[in-house]
Amino acid sequence: MSGYEDYLGFLCTTPGLDSHEIRNYTHRPCNYTLGHPYNLNSPSITVSHLVRTQTVTRTVTNVNEEETYKITARMAPNIAIETSPRAMTLKPGASRKFTVTLTVRKVTGTYGFGEVLLKGSRGHKVRIPVVAMGYDR
Repeated sequence: MSGYEDYLGFLCTTPGLDSHEIRNYTHRPCNYTLGHPYNLNSPSITVSHLVRTQTVTRTVTNVNEEETYKITARMAPNIAIETSPRAMTLKPGASRKFTVTLTVRKVTGTYGFGEVLLKGSRGHKVRIPVVAMGYDR
């Protein structure tokens, strides 16, 4: 789940937004710990300018009983997608990080759509939509 500092970091790393303007509105200096806007821990993944390969990290928190999740992904043919780890066990209240790696296979000039799916051993399912557009540079 993202908090105030995460959203501030999102604004500060978004191209075209002025850090002085952000400070004027938030009364806080810019926070660049996210590195890139796509690292905002939101329940979706968007990489609008994918060049070669990009890895995105997401954090999930278990709000129920212990469960093991199998992580799978699928994506449009122009973008390759991989997840790591492929499975993880979460105890009640525990948080874990996983990564999603997107790689341009073919530049098409259109967005590619897909998803990351976490299927739990207790029947829970979490779907994370993914969208990316590949570029040469």
